[in-house]
Amino acid sequence: MKKTSVYLLTSLIGTTIVMWQLLARGYVLTLDMIFGPHMVMSTDAGNLINTLPLWKVISFLTWAIGGMLTEKILLVVMFFLLLYLPLHFWKKIFNVTQTYGAEYAAAILFAINPFVYERFLAGQWNVILGYTLLFPLAAYLVDFCRITNARTTWKLIAIFIVLGAISTHIFIISILIATFVVAISFIRRSRAHVDTTFLKHALLLAAGILILSSYWLVPDMLTRTTTVSTFGPEHWSAFATAGHGNFGTLGNVLQLQGFWGEHEVWINRFILPSTQGWIFYTALTLILLVAVYGIYKGLRVKRTRGAVVGALVVVVLAIIFSCGVGEGIFHGMNMWIFEHISFWKGFRDSEKWSALIAFGYSVFVGLGSWHIVALIKDTSKQRIFIYISIFVILAMTPAILFGISGQLRTVSYPDSWTKVNETLKADPTCKALFLPWHGYYSLKWNGGILTANLAKNFFDCDIVSSQSVELGNITSEGVADPEYDYIDSLVTNNMADPAVTLAALESKGIKYIIYTGDVSYEDQYTYPFFKHDPNAEISLTKLVK
Repeated sequence: MKKTSVYLLTSLIGTTIVMWQLLARGYVLTLDMIFGPHMVMSTDAGNLINTLPLWKVISFLTWAIGGMLTEKILLVVMFFLLLYLPLHFWKKIFNVTQTYGAEYAAAILFAINPFVYERFLAGQWNVILGYTLLFPLAAYLVDFCRITNARTTWKLIAIFIVLGAISTHIFIISILIATFVVAISFIRRSRAHVDTTFLKHALLLAAGILILSSYWLVPDMLTRTTTVSTFGPEHWSAFATAGHGNFGTLGNVLQLQGFWGEHEVWINRFILPSTQGWIFYTALTLILLVAVYGIYKGLRVKRTRGAVVGALVVVVLAIIFSCGVGEGIFHGMNMWIFEHISFWKGFRDSEKWSALIAFGYSVFVGLGSWHIVALIKDTSKQRIFIYISIFVILAMTPAILFGISGQLRTVSYPDSWTKVNETLKADPTCKALFLPWHGYYSLKWNGGILTANLAKNFFDCDIVSSQSVELGNITSEGVADPEYDYIDSLVTNNMADPAVTLAALESKGIKYIIYTGDVSYEDQYTYPFFKHDPNAEISLTKLVK
């Protein structure tokens, strides 16, 4: 069997093992992963429209085959790429032919690690999907620096455009790193005289990315609707990288944890990798030892030295930036960057930089395994070493297997929601207020998992729902909307005159109030402007007779 076929089969088997019961009928609904019969365009913080092409594809698939199947396809593709792309591209980064199976260790670690695990729990599929492209991006970048021609330039442009349409943060991180790598490569190649060929293609690369990204860059420059400029200390604090016990922020980052959600109560319902104690730390130590050996051997071999140095510098920078404003030695430096570099405010969730750390670990573990296996002459013993390496990697984050160890489940929207929706669909001018008034809340019918508000993804109606993230002092993160702010002030005022509130809501065109008693904790809002049962699964009140 050809190696490519083996890679494909391995990736499919691995994807099945990870997804497991999450492929059963129903939706997987988590913090930021909400699917339904409709898909509502979502932008990253800053209201950029770079991900519009991806959302158009998802919206079309949702319309054509339904939201449930669309979500399954997305999840399968995501985990398949997590496994397949490292298998295919690892050897290209180091320009090796005989891999001895080392690419399997690199791929398993890239796909199954605490960074991917925590981001999946939070439903940040666009971050993970962007992360999957780091391997082809690195391979194309190395190719560009080694063999600079039109082919390598356009391959790099293409991967950046695709990446930009998937994840804003991973795109910006990759642009910064690529700029650094290309600049260093140009300096090295121009020691004797300016390498005009390299310079020409570097400028073509920059121009190609800018021109093909103009569909979102130009509107942003013309309208300046970004909310990143409003991010300040309260955002940096709320999304600060989490520390862990005696290891602090830096230690947590080095073990590929530190997601800001570790500060929050909702994360306690899930098993964090580090809670395994000695098993986790033994596995992590062995992985790091192999990675360090890979760095050591890679620096001694001329063919791999350049790629190793580049990857090592990238990982070190990623460690520093991933710590963000969390407590530790890098707090002051990162705070200065936040305060003085305007676009950096968009990295309030600094731990997204750990994507590069996870990538670096997998690259170096693959390299270390490659050198170790090369020393073993017996083929059967070589396989045994690779099997042991994979077992150790899986032991670090075993909870990601078999559908996140059952911690997430598939669910269907309640039949009562469908009945209410039938009434709303019959009104061509339907506009409804959805309560409870929370952007995120724990759904009883989703096992109490904290979930983003689902109303707009389900009901066939113009839905007005809360945009509040209720994280620290942060409420709405969208562009200022006076009408929304006015409705928000009405709904959240527990002491307002009910008659006045209802009249004001009607003046805004609201014809219905949908109420669900799904909040699994006491709601701070009482909604005195209409009668409702706090424990009702769902109720529909018509305002306009």
